[in-house]
Amino acid sequence: MVASTYLFYLEKVCEKIYFKEYHFIEQGLCKLETEEAEVAKIGSIPTVVEMTDTLGVESPIFEAY
Repeated sequence: MVASTYLFYLEKVCEKIYFKEYHFIEQGLCKLETEEAEVAKIGSIPTVVEMTDTLGVESPIFEAY
């Protein structure tokens, strides 16, 4: 019983991580489209590019052990 509960929880965590990664990718694509539109409008390349760290995912299940 405990193993099945643990597996169910891990599946839910994996789903949340997948959807969060998808959201970050979607944000990045929107940002790239915006930058491309700016480049097309002004004819130059932006000098500052922001990087997002996506490795900061925390899970309460790993804190218990």
